[in-house]
Amino acid sequence: MKPVLTSLILSSAMLLSSLSGFAASGGWQSDGQGTRYWHVTPPPGQCNISQAKNRALRAGIYRSEIIQQDENIIVLRGLDQSGDRRTIGFGNIRGCPELEGYEENPNF
Repeated sequence: MKPVLTSLILSSAMLLSSLSGFAASGGWQSDGQGTRYWHVTPPPGQCNISQAKNRALRAGIYRSEIIQQDENIIVLRGLDQSGDRRTIGFGNIRGCPELEGYEENPNF
């Protein structure tokens, strides 16, 4: 009975340690006060989707959604203040620079 209990405790400790490492590696962050939130930092030199959405919001495009994303660009479509659809493109590099020519592109 004692070897079974020892192996159960040991396997439980290994499971708990692996779960905490799994949660930390998946993007879960802690604020130090017991609250955890999901945050994934983009690879160095790339634009994060949340950064692109924030830049679209600052450009006057609300309720934006991704319509195209690849290794070079991120294209979002949303509504402007008058309710018209607008499309905006960003370079998928650090700083998410806005690309010209996506506002009037009929393909999106």
